[in-house]
Amino acid sequence: MSLLENINIPADLRALPETVLPNVCAEIRAFMIERLAQTGGHFASNLGTVELAVALHYVFDTPADDIVWDTGHQAYAHKMLTGRRKQFGTLRQHHGLSGFPTPEESPYDVFAVGHAGTSISVALGLAKARNVQGRAHHIVAIIGDGALTSGLALEGLNNAHGATRFLVVLNDNKMSISPTI
Repeated sequence: MSLLENINIPADLRALPETVLPNVCAEIRAFMIERLAQTGGHFASNLGTVELAVALHYVFDTPADDIVWDTGHQAYAHKMLTGRRKQFGTLRQHHGLSGFPTPEESPYDVFAVGHAGTSISVALGLAKARNVQGRAHHIVAIIGDGALTSGLALEGLNNAHGATRFLVVLNDNKMSISPTI
C-alpha cells in the first residue's frame, strides 16, 4: 500500500516520520499526473507546489491553523492532503471538485480564491480578526513571485507590521504564467 493511500487528512501526514516525506511528494506527483492527464487542469503550477503543500500541512496544525493560498490553481496537492484525493477524478467536472480552494468544499479551504494577489491581505485580515477574538492560531499566506507585485499584495505587506503568528511564504519560482518582467 502506498503512503498516499493512508493520508486522508493532514493529521495522517503528520503521523509519518519526516524521512518519508520525499516519498509522499513523489506519490502525489505521480497521482496528480495520472489524474490530470484524464481530467485536465493546471499541471506545472501544481507540480511546483507539492513540497510546499506537504511541508505546510506537516508543520502547521491544519485546519486549526489557516493556510490562505494566493493562486487557487496551485492548491491541488493541498486538496489531496485534505481529504479529497478519492474525488480527484471529478476535478473541474460538473458536480465535482472545484479547481480552486472553496470553503464550501472543505474546512481546510479558508478563502475562495481563483487567481493571484489576495492572500496577504486576506490572511492579515484573518490574523487581525483572530486577535480580536482572543485566539492564537497561525495564519499563513502563500504567494507566488508573479502575484507579489500586485497592489493588493504590497498593501497587505505594508500593513503587516506588528502582526503575530502571521507568516507569508513566497513561492519564488521565477515564473508567472509567462516570464516575469
